[in-house]
Amino acid sequence: MVGVSDTWTSVEAAHALWAATGETESTVPALLEVVRDLAEGTYLPVMLPAVHHLARIGPAARPAAHLLRGLPTSDRRLRYSGGWRAFTEDEDIRTAVGELLIATE
Repeated sequence: MVGVSDTWTSVEAAHALWAATGETESTVPALLEVVRDLAEGTYLPVMLPAVHHLARIGPAARPAAHLLRGLPTSDRRLRYSGGWRAFTEDEDIRTAVGELLIATE
């Protein structure tokens, strides 16, 4: 979202705007910007709620689905933390992306 410097705030502001108004012209690009590096294998915790929000938006979020379509079959583990959390983070983001792909069909 324009004028928001914190990524977490941007994600939640985009979701709140969409939830209140159904507006997707600025919300989808804002969320897409947050998940863009996920396609390259970079995972940050803020990406999980962004993907969840995109899935809730549905067909208007097709650009994100197109960007992330290869992620569920990627051999690269998507994680931010180490230890056991790495496994759950990877499973959680792959599940969310799978839900996004279904929601945008």
